[in-house]
Amino acid sequence: MQWRLKKAVSDANKERQSHQTNPSNSQVLQRVPDLIAENKNWVMNAWLQRVKTHPDLMHLKVSDAERRDHVPDLLDEAIARACDHPVRTEERQRAAERHGTLRYHQGYSIAMLILEAQLLQRVLAECVRDHVHRIELGTLTADITKLWDTITSELRESANSYMKQGDWHGLRVKTQAH
Repeated sequence: MQWRLKKAVSDANKERQSHQTNPSNSQVLQRVPDLIAENKNWVMNAWLQRVKTHPDLMHLKVSDAERRDHVPDLLDEAIARACDHPVRTEERQRAAERHGTLRYHQGYSIAMLILEAQLLQRVLAECVRDHVHRIELGTLTADITKLWDTITSELRESANSYMKQGDWHGLRVKTQAH
């Protein structure tokens, strides 16, 4: 995978050089969050397909709407944070907590929560790879880091909420037994 990224960057640099020598080919370069926003539907659909067909997730009886419940808002938050726009932290934290609670009741495990986040990151990486020739390379690393940080932060909040559900149900069962 590493060599593919290096090749893509090399190809992008060659294409940029050809644009610089031929102004009629000039194309406005984008930051990663702008590219993700532009391709949000593709990202959502590709992620959903991966989740639905992954052997560790496909057995869950969850509708498409329930699977993607949090992803549009998560992408919007990741895009906003990568652009250094203000984000309503409390609102997003509550959404992540609801997501963790929902996944607990849908029969997910913590490992499955992590897998969903990893699949989203892979799809985002593919989107970047497929459009690297259109990306401002000077902001690439910082933008991707902010996107990943947002996804990881929401995953952490969801996992904490998930574990609280397990603790609450365990305590409830324990007190009913006495």
